[in-house]
Amino acid sequence: MAQPRILITGFGPFPGVAENPSAWLVETLAAQQRASRSALGARILTTAWDDVALMPRLYRSLQPHAMIHFGVSEGATAFHIEASAHNRVALRADARGALPEARTIRESAPSRYDTSFPAAKLAAHLRRSGIAARTSRSPGAYLCNFLYYHSLEWAHLQRNVPLVVFVHVPPWTKKRGPQSREALLAGGTEILRFVRACANGEKPLKTKGRQPVRRVADISARGA
Repeated sequence: MAQPRILITGFGPFPGVAENPSAWLVETLAAQQRASRSALGARILTTAWDDVALMPRLYRSLQPHAMIHFGVSEGATAFHIEASAHNRVALRADARGALPEARTIRESAPSRYDTSFPAAKLAAHLRRSGIAARTSRSPGAYLCNFLYYHSLEWAHLQRNVPLVVFVHVPPWTKKRGPQSREALLAGGTEILRFVRACANGEKPLKTKGRQPVRRVADISARGA
């Protein structure tokens, strides 16, 4: 049986975030997967309005079965599994200093797209694995939401709807703990494993045992 084609993306730096952990995570996951020869594509996106608007062209070329978008949420202390994208735009400069042209992503389009991906099940799976995670319906109004809206819109137009999920990761710290690079990579690896199982039509993954999970504040996402 052919492996499902999975696309993972992360963002580069943007004003206020000189080093984006989502880029490091995607690059590291891709390097690990190359050794297994899995059908995984990876892209680091410039945090720019114009570039992100062109992403559906890449989807038409790759025809992925699943997409995982990673971005950083500056106030998060856990993985935020985003369930929705909204037709809204913040008048905020991108990495090139450009501002969006409008306050909505697409005129006369749905105000929201919801993912068909089991976001709550993924968050629960991560918590059972000892990884702090929660679902969210507010991915902000910056480029994370902008990308997610375009991706969900494209997915809804396909005959065989691909799985699409956006995951906000917390800023990393140099200390050991739930926001270290090691913890970030552990969570990203588990997310990729879960999405691959879903794309293969497999049952929800089982964990080896319930681990203690650090409590997480309910913070709305703000970042890319």
